[in-house]
Amino acid sequence: MHNSIVKWARSAAFVLTLAASTAGCAADAAIYVPVGRDSGEVTQRWSIGGRFDRRLCRTYGADRMELIIRDTAGGIVARAYQPCEEMQMTVDLPEGRYFGEAKLIARDGSEVSTTLELQPFRIYEDTETFIDTDFPRSSMLTVLSVDTSASSSVDEEAP
Repeated sequence: MHNSIVKWARSAAFVLTLAASTAGCAADAAIYVPVGRDSGEVTQRWSIGGRFDRRLCRTYGADRMELIIRDTAGGIVARAYQPCEEMQMTVDLPEGRYFGEAKLIARDGSEVSTTLELQPFRIYEDTETFIDTDFPRSSMLTVLSVDTSASSSVDEEAP
């Protein structure tokens, strides 16, 4: 009975992942977390130029942030997208050690920033792990508009 439930759950997870990846929505996340393992969460926050200022997403033409999480063998265990203006995302992962990479992407899918490597991190059961990432201005590949109000007002300073 347990094996049939696990097989059903894996099939459902595969179908949901496939549906999300073929839906064509830019902000959809296609994440597959293996069934039957204890899990926790990683919450990644990002800033641009040292500031958590949502207007900088528009300034640089960043539509969304892509987060790729890999296991210690280098295999992709999650690929998630979140609108840039959200400035954070949370992903459920099985317990274990991971590393990842993040980049900002334009609405047309082109890269707006260079890819930043995340520091390795560990997920523990029923625990949330926090990772802050800053996209320095030097990592930005585009500037669509100069928003003078974005440079004079700050929502929150990055650590």
